[in-house]
Amino acid sequence: MAGPSSNSTCKPGLIVPAITTSLPHALLYLFLLLYCFLGTAIIADIFMCAIERITSTTKKIKKKREELPLVEQGDKKAVQMRPEDEEYEYVKVWNPTVANLTLMALGSSAPEILLSLIEIVGNDFKAGDLGPGTIVGSAAFNLFCISAICVVSVRSPMVKRIEQLSVFYITSVFSVFAYLWILIILVLFSPNVIEIWEAALTLFFFFLLVVVAYAFDVQLWKKRATKSTHGHQVEVAVDSGRKGMDDENGDNYQTSLTADLPVPDIATVRNMTREAYPCTNPSSPLSSLSYHANIFFFRVARVYPSLSPEDHAKILAYRINQSMTPHDRMYYRIKAIRQMTSSWRESKTEQEVKKFLATTKTISPDGRMKPRIEWSARAYGVRKGDTKIALTIVRRGPVGYPITVSYHTVNGTAKKDQQFMDKKESIKFEMGQRFKVIDLQLIEDAHWKTDALFYVHLKIQDQEEDDRTKLGECNVARVRYVEDTNTASHHPSVEFAKPNYVVSENAGWVRVFIKLKNRPEKAERSYVFYDTEDVSAQADHDYMGVKNGRVTFEPEEVEKYVDIEIIDDKQDEKDETFLITVTRVDTQDVPITSKLRTTVTIISDDNALKNVTNVRKLMRNYLKDMKLERASWTEQIINASSVNGGDIHNATFCDAIKHGFAFPWKFIFAFVPPPEILGGWPCFFVSLALIGFVTAIIGDVASIFGCMMGIKDAVTAITLVALGTSLPDTFASKIAAEQASHPLIPDRTADNAVGNVTGSNSVNVFLGLGLPWLVASIYWASKGEQFKVEAGDLTYSVTLFTGLSLVCLFALIARRIIPFLGQGELGGPRTPKIITGLLFVLLWIIYIVLSIIRTESH
Repeated sequence: MAGPSSNSTCKPGLIVPAITTSLPHALLYLFLLLYCFLGTAIIADIFMCAIERITSTTKKIKKKREELPLVEQGDKKAVQMRPEDEEYEYVKVWNPTVANLTLMALGSSAPEILLSLIEIVGNDFKAGDLGPGTIVGSAAFNLFCISAICVVSVRSPMVKRIEQLSVFYITSVFSVFAYLWILIILVLFSPNVIEIWEAALTLFFFFLLVVVAYAFDVQLWKKRATKSTHGHQVEVAVDSGRKGMDDENGDNYQTSLTADLPVPDIATVRNMTREAYPCTNPSSPLSSLSYHANIFFFRVARVYPSLSPEDHAKILAYRINQSMTPHDRMYYRIKAIRQMTSSWRESKTEQEVKKFLATTKTISPDGRMKPRIEWSARAYGVRKGDTKIALTIVRRGPVGYPITVSYHTVNGTAKKDQQFMDKKESIKFEMGQRFKVIDLQLIEDAHWKTDALFYVHLKIQDQEEDDRTKLGECNVARVRYVEDTNTASHHPSVEFAKPNYVVSENAGWVRVFIKLKNRPEKAERSYVFYDTEDVSAQADHDYMGVKNGRVTFEPEEVEKYVDIEIIDDKQDEKDETFLITVTRVDTQDVPITSKLRTTVTIISDDNALKNVTNVRKLMRNYLKDMKLERASWTEQIINASSVNGGDIHNATFCDAIKHGFAFPWKFIFAFVPPPEILGGWPCFFVSLALIGFVTAIIGDVASIFGCMMGIKDAVTAITLVALGTSLPDTFASKIAAEQASHPLIPDRTADNAVGNVTGSNSVNVFLGLGLPWLVASIYWASKGEQFKVEAGDLTYSVTLFTGLSLVCLFALIARRIIPFLGQGELGGPRTPKIITGLLFVLLWIIYIVLSIIRTESH
């Protein structure tokens, strides 16, 4: 290896010219190479969005009706069709395994594959070292380094296992076979020559891999259940065995989503699902999502009954997107690239829901009461001789934000400057503060008429944008004159403001007012104890029952309120009633002889199906807002021009630097057709063409840089180029591995982290070498010549990698089997995990060092 020599010029590339060789010029080419890697990652982000759109395509198919025997007449049977309407189901067009091994693998490996193809075409159809070296070097980095990072990234003692094990084993066998096949055709069949049938067979193995993996995925070898109807066979495919939402963990979904949830029985919910989702098969995965979405709707409505349907839809969309929407490897690759380029942002809906849930969890654990601010009582009493009176302002519900309120006095039958002093004031509540006491000055020796009163109005003066606090019902306090009463028992008496109350079921709460009368002079505090009592409504089913509840009356308070939570079960039902009964007054344990009661009637105004349907429609819009792809060119350009995709409020200095560095690439690629156009296919082909263009630049720059530094193309390929093209996959795998292992998170397995590494390596060989070799062999055959490929360095590199890859694969299998290692491919006990990671990195170093020594020695 020699350094750059002056006064010499390297061979120009297909697109990029070569300038005079010097160290500054070499560094310039190195910078350009690294910057092109960034460009490839950014256009690959758009390419992945196109693939995501294509593979999410569904088709509508009609279910076959089931015939039921009606009567038997001799040897013949009369049959009766089900009276139900025709049912449809939506199924995905793309099988997940096929999508991963075709479009996903192409998206992940496009730079390596196109680099190999462009190198051969640009080199007059002669074999080069850069393309094949990048493919093998990238495979080595993916298998050794990415596996090492993923093993270590999972927190101990958490363990993640590969779930689609059969597919992983198939792709592992094919990945080893792929490199052995290279040795066979280059050394045994036709040394140093690739014939047309060899190249065609290499490319054919790619399609064979897809077919075999698909067969193992859906278990085609299992018998198919058949039944005869009217002389023809109707095949019923055996369940694929994929462990999705209807697998053994499906119970975990239902248990978690319906915990402490007073919802209808399962049959009722399923019937509602059929009505709200008439085109969905209840046994299909999409119907499973709809069914669980319905149950989740009941839970959200139960936990937050006072929120609007729009807020319910936001929370529902957020929870489904987090817990029930599968996040495949494409999602993590897109996320990794956008984080690298400061383009990742959460949607406005996600930000709003996260802030709301964080505030609710931190400040108000139940989260059921709306944030309100109001007076602690509806009426306060003034006695003869009082010179001031204290009123209390109280905050209810979440208090996660500071807020400023103001109040002012208003004339009633009592007048300012005659009975009281006029007052206006602003008061600030700090975060977490719930009470403030204010004092109002009264005119000394003023003449008060019986029941004379004045008012104190409360209003919100200033609050933060995200604070949802509103004025409560008691935002106007009544201050009235109360005559002293001396009773023989010195016990105050109480009465309800009204004998009955009516409340809608979806109101969330009912407020009942209690008046305290005949209070002794100079009383300190009085206590009113109460219970709720079922009539037709049931406690903890229709309302939250209360036993031995207590209302505390401060000395100035004469009319307070009791809030009872009403449970909205989202079902149509008859009106129901319950009682609130005062059991005793003050601190004396002397029961009241004649119990004082008031009746609360709950009016049902729900339409359960309408609620589900309306919230579902809103939820769809919010789920679209959370999608990765942009719907229009305008959105793409705005996203490309803004830090964090427009989320400037949460942007850091580092985000701004990354955005500025990546902006040229982001802005250019913003003009690619959006994935929503024509099912994503225009975006797919335009992105693929741009990846090819940037890859051609990478090939030119890498060769020129290697020439200037005296490094052979084979060495540049397995180190710098392989590393640059593999970085997005590295970050994607790390993010997938770090996801919490929770029953509700579909990516709780190791599949998205390392499960497709072997499949990607197989595709690299079969497509990245098979396709260019087939093109070149046909070209040379048309000229009556042979396509020559020197086997020396390539066969050595392939042989070395194959041996080391077997060590790596056996280590992963051992980690899955041996308890000491954690019985899982990723994570496990800390010490074995670190040792495994170091072993894999060591294997990569051995491969790189020995390959460089071999290349430089020839």
